[in-house]
Amino acid sequence: MNVVLRWLPVVAWSAVILIASDDAFSAANSGAWFRGLFGRDLPHVLHVAIRKLAHVVEYGILGALAFRAARIDFPRRAMAIALAVALLVSMIDEVHQSTIASRTGTGWDVLLDLIGAGIALWFLRRNQQSA
Repeated sequence: MNVVLRWLPVVAWSAVILIASDDAFSAANSGAWFRGLFGRDLPHVLHVAIRKLAHVVEYGILGALAFRAARIDFPRRAMAIALAVALLVSMIDEVHQSTIASRTGTGWDVLLDLIGAGIALWFLRRNQQSA
């Protein structure tokens, strides 16, 4: 598999994350989705928890994809590269969100994104060691 095909999923998933960084995925809009799905507003704490869990999941996927690509080209540094990719995309995402009136970019979300990537990498490393 050539390098472009290895990294294409990383680029594609990064694009999905960054596209979701606009007003359409703001808390107000996700609240409307939940209202449509459940027939009522979710309690605020549950709404926030779901949105924060989305950070963990989406960056977990990004970390896993980046590790999968990096382990062939840079086997000894694959974990560090995967975390660096997650950090870069997260920082771009949060800076972009800070320019949108209905969104807020925060360093806490960057940390949460890195935790998501780190969890995925921990599972991958654990499974790799037991194989």
